[in-house]
Amino acid sequence: MDRLDLWAEIIPEVSAAGFSIGQHLSSIPDLSKPNLVVNLQQEREKREKGLKSININEALSKSDGWICQKISSDSDKLDGHTVFYYKDRVVLLHFNVNDILFVIFVFEGYQGKFFDKFEIGSKVSDINEYFELEYDSGDEMHYPFKSPHIKGIAFYGAEQSLEDNPEQKIMGFCVHNWSLQV
Repeated sequence: MDRLDLWAEIIPEVSAAGFSIGQHLSSIPDLSKPNLVVNLQQEREKREKGLKSININEALSKSDGWICQKISSDSDKLDGHTVFYYKDRVVLLHFNVNDILFVIFVFEGYQGKFFDKFEIGSKVSDINEYFELEYDSGDEMHYPFKSPHIKGIAFYGAEQSLEDNPEQKIMGFCVHNWSLQV
């Protein structure tokens, strides 16, 4: 899997959008020439000097392809990471410092499904018929709760627990392997 596929099945801890967790950045030809590369450290320095810098949100809203963001952070977990955004965040690919893909986010505009049933716009609470969900207020996502069979996926909804908002819709999926983060 090395090409964008907005209809690809969402497979926990494995793949989404035509890409695979654990895949090396160099194996994805489409990402070798993004429309724009933004280095956060350089842009921060420009702003500090009063110079014009790239507004990443504006660039994403106008993008019709891939935008690359180089992360420079005080956090060891994020420093040196690279994130690729497709269009206005329809797909987000997060690579660690070794250029290994460890997170795939998909949002509005993505057509693929999880369990051949759940898609962007489905009710988060409907997933409970397959396994219980637990809301993580730090990540603001719903994760499978104590499920030995399902891991490596999270569901982004209304940034609230199901108890607080039982009617919330799925706004995004996160396929991941957090052990590859660092």
